[in-house]
This record gives sequence, structure tokens and C-alpha cells, in this order.
Amino acid sequence: MHTINTWIELNARKHPAKEALVGIDGRVTFSQLAERAWGLARGLQEKGVRPATNIGVMGSNTVFNAEMFFSVAAAGGVYVAYNWRWSAVECAQGIAETAADFIIVEAQFDELVDRALAKLSETQETLPHVIRESEINALRTGNGPLASETTLDSPLCILYTGGSTGTPKGVVLSHRAAVANAFNEMIDCRVGTRQDERGLIVTPLFHTAGLLCWLATHFIAGATSVLAPKFDVESFVETVERERVTNTFLIPNMVRKMLDLRAFDSPILRENLKAVHTGAGLLRMPDKQLFAEMLPDVDLYFRYGLTEAGPMVTRLLAEDMLDPEVDGSIGQPYLMVDVELQDLDGNKVAVGELGEICVRSPSLMLEYYGRAEQTADALRDGWLRTGDLAVVDEHGYFFFRDRLKEMIKSGGENVYAAEVEQVLYLHPSVLEAAVVGVPDPEWDEEVRAAVVLRSDLEATEAELRTFMREHLAGYKVPKTMVFITADELPRSPAGKLVKSQLKDQLGWV
Repeated sequence: MHTINTWIELNARKHPAKEALVGIDGRVTFSQLAERAWGLARGLQEKGVRPATNIGVMGSNTVFNAEMFFSVAAAGGVYVAYNWRWSAVECAQGIAETAADFIIVEAQFDELVDRALAKLSETQETLPHVIRESEINALRTGNGPLASETTLDSPLCILYTGGSTGTPKGVVLSHRAAVANAFNEMIDCRVGTRQDERGLIVTPLFHTAGLLCWLATHFIAGATSVLAPKFDVESFVETVERERVTNTFLIPNMVRKMLDLRAFDSPILRENLKAVHTGAGLLRMPDKQLFAEMLPDVDLYFRYGLTEAGPMVTRLLAEDMLDPEVDGSIGQPYLMVDVELQDLDGNKVAVGELGEICVRSPSLMLEYYGRAEQTADALRDGWLRTGDLAVVDEHGYFFFRDRLKEMIKSGGENVYAAEVEQVLYLHPSVLEAAVVGVPDPEWDEEVRAAVVLRSDLEATEAELRTFMREHLAGYKVPKTMVFITADELPRSPAGKLVKSQLKDQLGWV
């Protein structure tokens, strides 16, 4: 197994003239990318970058930002991905959290970083050295690969958790984690391995799906990464046609938006796409059947993971997607991943019993940066405790139930929000659903739901309740249900629904 540094050199030799990166700011081949990365790495080392130096990067889905990832790795540094959606205060907190010595800033984010540093200067005397996009080319020097002290266990990047259940933490991932995850993707889900593969990245590079599952995997596979700065339906179709895109990852609400507008029912997509991958949310049978109707020859994969796991844990393969026996399943573990459901004491639970998803693999995080106590709590006897609850059937298919912190206690019974949401998604009129627990003096918590309907379909609260009672015990059916628009659902930068914000927004506190 090679480090990312070695893959830069290998692919420059194997695929010198092949496009490695394509974006709104240009195109580079594998050989060009290698030389640019090596040249900048030398410049960074001359500025003082040493092995394991934290280098913050504020960039979007651009060739520039992708180049920074490989350049920082070549220099032996640690790529710290900042979230360009942060406020100046949040950005200052992120910079302080991971103690970056340098910050590389894409031009469009100069003002955000300057405001963040001004805020940071109120509490600390020493600030990181800022390198602007306009200064990068002048830093490049020399030709050919660099000598490297990097090993597979060296830190490669620090990515922040999605923050849907609390303050984001900096997750430190090694070269081994990134490469093992890439191999899992390539072997189990054929990411990057089809002939003339060109993967479209619409999820942000500060998130593991964009950076590790797509950019790093396609790079290691010698395939092309096409970078899109944002997702919208029209530009998605245009990019697939222009760049001959063969695969992509879309979170479920993006998939449902495409389905709702019948955008997948396009000869352009049918001609080019070979696979669509989804995860970080729910996708149930009506959506999958509609996808298969519009794109009958395109493989659909569902995957479950989390940043701390590096990130992928389980996958539901294309051949399983329309099997009613495993509808709602997050699939089976990847090749190099061991998954076990454990009780709170670390004991394995039986088939069919509820337990916490615990993961063991070469992709696990090294630590939460600067948070030894939280690291020790998450990593127990070689297992990562995910905080997610699931059951597993006799065939090894896992079924996600809920986050431990989102379990609803109502009248002495446990209600799992994800289970209720999955039933709502079975109704043909439901596009999006969010179920939460709200404090109640009589029942401890009351189950409530916010529902988004498809643009061309209708449903009443009574109709949805009647439908849900066919699938759920009465105490699990939401007592209060409101209809909102998709734009009103608050989401984290990773695209996950932020239920705490939703409750504040609806006055459910």
C-alpha cells in the first residue's frame, strides 16, 4: 500500500497525458498535477513546512483546491479543510481548533479569512501565515519528486465532523486511512475503475465524500475528477454532457430533487452515466423504483459512513437496491471493514437486537485533534463507537435505526426518528421528512414531523397518519405534523439535516 505522495509519482508515470482534474478554473493532466504539486511542496518547505505541519486551506470545488490537497501531502504537511460556509466567528474557531501554521486561501475567500483572523487576534497573539492564491505560482520551484519522510501512518488531513449533533470536531485521518478507503470504493463499488471513468464531485471538498471517496479514490485509480463548485439540476445535466461524466455521488435530497423535476429522465444522462452513489440520508423504494424507471441501465449504490471511520462503513450494492427484503438497509460492510453491533458495555448483541454500530478497519481516524478525552471515548478496544443504532439480519445486512442522541422517549417507549422517517418516505407524495422529539409534560417527549411534499402531488395530515398506522405502532405516529418547503429544511455543510435548528425554526423547543 502506497502513501498519497507515492501515488502522485506513480500516476505521473502511468497516465502522464490523461486528465486528472477538470474544473471551472482549468484542466491538468496527471503529469502536470505532479509537477505543480512537487514545485509548490518545495516552496512550502522553504517557508518552514515540516512533517505533520498543519496547513489550513479555504477553497471550493476547484482545481486550485484539489491541487492544494496533493501539494500539502507532497510537502509532508497535513491538509486542514476549512468550511467556506462558515461565518467569520466559526472560521476563527476552526483555525484555532487545529492550530494551523499556514493558511492557503482561494481568492474568493480572502475577505472571510481576513475577518476570521481579525476575530482571532482578539484572543491570541500569534496568527498563522496566510498564503493567497495570487502568491502560489511564485512559490513553485524545481522539478521532479521530493524525498519524503511520510509513512502510511502519517497524518494526511483534518476534516471537520458534520456538526449535525453538536460542535464540529477536527478528525485526523492518515494516508493509510485514505488509501484503504479508496481500495474499498474501487473493489466494492467500482468507483474509478470503469473504462474512461470520469467522476463528478458536487459535494464539497471539505467533506469526506468529496475529498476522500471521490477525489482521492479517482486519483488513485488513475481516473478523472470533474469538480463542480455547487449543485443545481440544470448545471448537473450540462456538466455530465460536456465532460462525459460516468459517475457521481449525490446526497438523497439531491437525488429526490432530480427525481421530482424528472431531470434523470434525460437521454444525456442515460448516454453517459454508468453509476450514481448516494448516502448521508434515507432513500426508500419509491425513489429507487423511479430512479430505475428513468435510468434503467445506471447502477445505483447506497453507502453509510462517517468522517471518523474514514469514512465508509457499509454499502448496499446495485443488485440489492430493488430487493424489497433489504429496502431501508444500509447494506453490508466493505471488504476491509469489520462491523459489530455492541451494547453500552461493549458486548456484541444478537442478530435482530438493537445495538450501537462499532467499526474496526484501517481507515479509522487517528484522533480528534487536541481532544484526547473525546478520542478515548470514541475509540474503545480498537473499535470506533459511531453513536448510531442499528439491527442486523441473519444475512449480514444492517438496518440503521437512529442516532443515540436522537432517540425519542415517549410514554416510556423508545421511538426511533429514522424508523418513522423511513415509513414517511414510503408514501408516494413525500419528498422529504424530518421527525423529532419535543418535550411534553405528560409523555416526556412528543413525536412530531416536518414534511415536504413532491411538487406535483398532494397529501393531507390525516392521510399520512392513516398510512403510517399501517406500518407503525400508534405511539410512533407523529402527533403533530407540519408541511414546509424543501428550502426551509436547515442543513449542515455536509448536507445533513440539522434537527436542532429545525426545532428552533418551528418553535418546537
